[in-house]
Amino acid sequence: MRTQGSSESDRSSSIVHRREAEPIVIDCLHGIFSLAILVDGKHVVSGGVEGKIRRWRIEDGEEVGTPMDVGSPVRSIAVSRDGRWIVGGTKTGWLTVWDAESHSKVTEFKAHRDWVLAVDISPDTTKIATGSSDNTACVWSLSTGERLLGPLKHEHRVVAVKYSPDGRLIATATRSVRVYDSQDGSLLTEFLVKVNSSLNYSLAWASDSKQLFALSHDGYIFRVDVSAQTTLSKWHIHTSNDPMCIALASDGTFIAASAGSSVSFWSTTSQKQIGTVIEYTHKVWSMAMSSNCDLVISGDKQITLRALCGTRNPPYVHDNVSNW
Repeated sequence: MRTQGSSESDRSSSIVHRREAEPIVIDCLHGIFSLAILVDGKHVVSGGVEGKIRRWRIEDGEEVGTPMDVGSPVRSIAVSRDGRWIVGGTKTGWLTVWDAESHSKVTEFKAHRDWVLAVDISPDTTKIATGSSDNTACVWSLSTGERLLGPLKHEHRVVAVKYSPDGRLIATATRSVRVYDSQDGSLLTEFLVKVNSSLNYSLAWASDSKQLFALSHDGYIFRVDVSAQTTLSKWHIHTSNDPMCIALASDGTFIAASAGSSVSFWSTTSQKQIGTVIEYTHKVWSMAMSSNCDLVISGDKQITLRALCGTRNPPYVHDNVSNW
């Protein structure tokens, strides 16, 4: 484990370092495809090429507990809202459910013919939604592995799936963004937002379960109203050939977006950039943000932990941030 330096300006800002500690960089032996932050905000789990899920302490970057051996490269990870479960989807189409505290295996089952590219756990922690490179999305029982919905067929690989916070809806992303009823699987609406087809964290729900943010392959963030079936706004982030990830602050005031090896921050009310771009030496493969605005980023064989603080009284008073 090693740390990486950062700089900070003295001017007033809406997002600042919450702690004086420098960002923590965890050097891994294998590429990290996927990240998720546990509900306690103190731990992050990761999975990648080595076929193991590992848990890390955000405060100091130390690994916690024994690795969870999946046996195949882990492409997608989700954690339950009650903090009890960790789910990993693999290259070979299997899903594995783990106890988040003991790291013991709860159940595993074959979910798809090919890569499980995306996974999410329902807010009531009873179901798992999956997206696959076999061009389908499904819903499964977390406890038994029984298929409850699907396969919901798409024209292309399903690279993102997200339950709405109230659990009533499921959003999927391919060459478009679709929204389904989580109970009967009926298609409710579709938005022509083509997302990046590689490693992808391209969807984020607002807390009201009505608005959805999506990152398009050509570098636009779309804010759509699902109930009204309309696009409210869209704006262009810094240019790159391969934008991949977005992460929304828990209070909905700002969004972090990656494009290649860069991460920028944007006000969700003004759609203006609110800080300088963070540049990395590697492409950003996955990204997550805790309720405390701890930002966790993976790229190639590194995991970077950054402590941020966003205003809790939107809209922003200042459309600027300090430099990292």
